[in-house]
Amino acid sequence: MSLRLAVATEDFGQPLRRAIELAAENAVHGLRLNARSEIRPEEFSETALRQLRLYVEEHQMTVAGLNYPSRHSLYDEKSLEQRLDGIRSAMRMVRKLGTCEVLVRVGRIPDPDAAEPAIDPSGSSSGPTNDDVDSLRNPFSFAPAAGLIKSSGPSESRQFEMLCDIINDLVAVGSREGATLQLQLANYDAKRISRLLDRIKAGPVALVFDPAICVMTGSRPVKLFRDLYQSFGYMRARDAQKDVDGGGIETPLGDGSVDWMELLPTLVEANYPGWICIERTGGDQRADDVSRAVSTLRKLLPLST
Repeated sequence: MSLRLAVATEDFGQPLRRAIELAAENAVHGLRLNARSEIRPEEFSETALRQLRLYVEEHQMTVAGLNYPSRHSLYDEKSLEQRLDGIRSAMRMVRKLGTCEVLVRVGRIPDPDAAEPAIDPSGSSSGPTNDDVDSLRNPFSFAPAAGLIKSSGPSESRQFEMLCDIINDLVAVGSREGATLQLQLANYDAKRISRLLDRIKAGPVALVFDPAICVMTGSRPVKLFRDLYQSFGYMRARDAQKDVDGGGIETPLGDGSVDWMELLPTLVEANYPGWICIERTGGDQRADDVSRAVSTLRKLLPLST
């Protein structure tokens, strides 16, 4: 079983055309695009999308999905309709680019059994909120949870119901448009994941596997992948270390706690068919870190040509 490597355009910090050229220098198989900051529907006609796809293919790559990053959780009521409209637009574009994967940021799956009002991140805490996160610099960072933030708004059980309804709506759009929704989670609570997936009836949906999130939240990447491998349809190849506060910090691939020498053969053993998208969402040398990560993975395991 061969593995397919991809990189993300936003890690190169350049206009789209130049980012494609820099990505091609890494000799990877795929290129993931940003549907929010790079390919806005109002700016890309069908002709423009076709030209973009051809330009990627001219550089010996294919499009490895569209990412739709957001500052807020998928079910957050703030700017909800605007967020969902953006995701739907990405789902309508993805097949025109020769792929099907649309990555969306879910956040933490709410507790379906919690009837108390949910924590309001706009409360009086002195810590940062999700509004403080610059989604273009680091589109995958969530504000830390704060135990003393006031409670208001819908309960977590209600938020869980909202999340199920939202995903079912988006999956139905994906079924019509030939797009597959890939859910990015803030942690991997197996019980909540199971309950969420059991509620998605409108069509297929998949999870994004992120070893860095495993490390930051105290999970073991290899064990987690073995437990949920049938649900994973995409992988973000990131590394991380736990910090003294119980959280974690992303590191260049190979400098963190992920055991890549064990994880990559596990992917092969499971016949993992999805993309492995190498990412670096922080640091001052993101493009260089991505290039080194590509070299590291190629040395660890033969990849498809």
